[in-house]
Amino acid sequence: MGRPRELSEEEREALRKEGFRPVEVWLPDIWSDEVWEQVYKDCELIRGSEEEADVNLWIEEAARETMRLINEMEEDDK
Repeated sequence: MGRPRELSEEEREALRKEGFRPVEVWLPDIWSDEVWEQVYKDCELIRGSEEEADVNLWIEEAARETMRLINEMEEDDK
């Protein structure tokens, strides 16, 4: 595959005048076993976070309801 042909200085200047700028982009090597191991781990974390989010929502709602009941009981005591 290799690197693309280098642009001449005139070509580079013409592109700059059109509002472009040079950028080098590095991407993960998708044929690497290490990359796929990390992808798998990340997917497991994402899946776990969705389950955890449901539990956290339930806990937050239970805490709100508990605080509402405590406040209600305190109001009744006054």
